[in-house]
Amino acid sequence: MKSIKPGRGPSRNSGVMGIFAALFGVFWTIIAVSMGAFIMIPFGLIFIGVAIYQAVYNFRNAKSKNRHSLFDITEDGEEPDPLNEQYGINHTDYEFDPKDDSNYCPYCGNKVKDDYTYCNDCGKKLPK
Repeated sequence: MKSIKPGRGPSRNSGVMGIFAALFGVFWTIIAVSMGAFIMIPFGLIFIGVAIYQAVYNFRNAKSKNRHSLFDITEDGEEPDPLNEQYGINHTDYEFDPKDDSNYCPYCGNKVKDDYTYCNDCGKKLPK
């Protein structure tokens, strides 16, 4: 079964953006305190916590072999999907329509028909 995984580059970039979001949360909290808007401090702290979690998750996802699925198309034996293992989903649990003649774009993972020359999402030429 094919699994769609995020590329390591997008995961790394999302980790960097998580760091910037955490810094923005710190800035937000400092400004809220200096303005006397103490009711906004919990929002800033929650924002910082979520940003740090996202940064750690994305950096770990960028470095790990068995990363969570979204974009890269891999074969079943190459890298199993950790979310499938975590929730006990077996690839035989999926029902496939044998009349469905669609494939996936190797560049973005979008579903495309067999007769497409170009991907209707990213616009790149599909291999035949």
